[in-house]
Amino acid sequence: MKVDDLNHNAFSEHQLKPYEKRAPDFSGRFVRWFLEHIYRLEEIDADDACVDAKHDKGVDAIYVDDVSEAVFIIQAKTKTKDKAEFGDTELKEFYGTLQQFDSKKKIDEVFSETKNDKLKQTIVRTGLAAKVDSGYDVRGVFISNARANDDAKAILAKLPKIELFDAVAIANDYVDLDVDGGIKGSYYFDVSDSDVIEYDAGGAAARLFLAPALNLLKMDGIADGRLFEQNVRLALGNTKVNKGLRESIKDKGEHKNFPLYHNGINVLCRKVVSETEERIEVEDYVVVNGAQSLTSLMAEKSKITDDLKILVKLIETKGDTALSQRITTNSNNQNAIKARDLKSNHNIQQRLKAEVSAVSNDTVAYEIKQGEVNKGKAVLTNESAGLILLAMDLAQPWSCHQKYKVMDELHSDIFGRPDVTGARILGYWECFKSIESALDAIQDKHFAYYNLTKYFLAYAVVSLIRTEQAGVAMLKNMEGILTSGRLAELVEIFGSLAKSLAFDLNAEIVGEDAETFDYKNELKSPTWCKKISARLVAQYSKDVMRKKAEPIGALCLGLSVAE
Repeated sequence: MKVDDLNHNAFSEHQLKPYEKRAPDFSGRFVRWFLEHIYRLEEIDADDACVDAKHDKGVDAIYVDDVSEAVFIIQAKTKTKDKAEFGDTELKEFYGTLQQFDSKKKIDEVFSETKNDKLKQTIVRTGLAAKVDSGYDVRGVFISNARANDDAKAILAKLPKIELFDAVAIANDYVDLDVDGGIKGSYYFDVSDSDVIEYDAGGAAARLFLAPALNLLKMDGIADGRLFEQNVRLALGNTKVNKGLRESIKDKGEHKNFPLYHNGINVLCRKVVSETEERIEVEDYVVVNGAQSLTSLMAEKSKITDDLKILVKLIETKGDTALSQRITTNSNNQNAIKARDLKSNHNIQQRLKAEVSAVSNDTVAYEIKQGEVNKGKAVLTNESAGLILLAMDLAQPWSCHQKYKVMDELHSDIFGRPDVTGARILGYWECFKSIESALDAIQDKHFAYYNLTKYFLAYAVVSLIRTEQAGVAMLKNMEGILTSGRLAELVEIFGSLAKSLAFDLNAEIVGEDAETFDYKNELKSPTWCKKISARLVAQYSKDVMRKKAEPIGALCLGLSVAE
């Protein structure tokens, strides 16, 4: 990502489009994008953190990390003008905002004074006051799509516990593989104090050596991210690894030991121009693994001594673009093994994969492994299928924010049943997709496009269908529906009922006390979900006109016996 990619118009067009329904303005979308791509939060957690609205006390989001026992108070200042900058005034004001949350007493005062229901609900839901009182560290995070000027950078030294993510910092932390970039030009590595190990792989030649950190910081493109443009996305943000790296840099006594516990960086170059015992000169280069290391080094440049050296793997690709891409992908393939990976070869998942392929005439790929190549097919991940089954089949929409459980402790409950076939998964998936258009009928757009709402609405529709024997039979007859070519009829029924219930849902929400109604909390409550779903079903049944136009039994009867 380039710094200019964060300019208002470009950023709105290329990055924030998917957030248009989740937030009404640029600032709200920007905060959610930041939380997901820089702080690496799940979509639901990002929405839960956001409190941006009138009377928000200068706070756009509050994220509580119970692992590191820290509270992050996040404020966004966005600019519409290209190449805009901001100064120290905004940071001074934010520092004042931060002081409102540094004690239980002050948080209680904010709660009693604010007119922002979202902020009140977040304070209650997160147990914020009690956690700060117990010793949680309160930190400020100031984010902007503009650059910080010199005054802003200078004031940071006087304002403790504020971390700045301006356009430059964000561009450095978010880098895409899809960009053909890097630095066009020459550069030399200082190897005067290191042995060089050479390895010729036929298509490429590699050299391993230790280079002084100060020498590496002379590479172009660190500040604006151009050096890393072939790297995979590095959304590490404020992680323990990144903080630990910077702490090691600050400790000058550790500089000689740095190569012992640092993985080093990978650099690709088109050509090695010249090589002596003192230096290796290259032409056209890019760092494909090590963006966080180099940006952390740059941030602590004043602390670096001559003793701090970095292990460098330099690979001369000789212009082989395909090889460069393979090296880039594999050198960054260091993700932790997840439960989904461990279940990828499970016989249940293998069976479902084959069944989905067969029932869809090989047009839908049931993805059970990360990195599968399914070009030209619609892709349904087994994790997504599990969430749909959890809401619609097991009737537990309130658990759908716990995605990590789908392929772990809930795997056998969700998938390990005779009724769960490829046809059932495909049919439910197509029905679930029709929920998206029904959400437009919900008046409160924040509630409508909160991720759990679609699972709740799907659950409510299935609950309504199950009030009729023909409806129960229809849901059990997915294979017959698919093989008879009547899937479109099923989706139409489901979508129509979803829109009807969405309209009724508006009345239920209006009836809630605005100050106490926290949909982010209620949608995770079995009691609330069951209660509201029962009311929606009852309301539908009471509507005489609707019963005449859309009798559930009649709607489902034909499909319940489809062959």
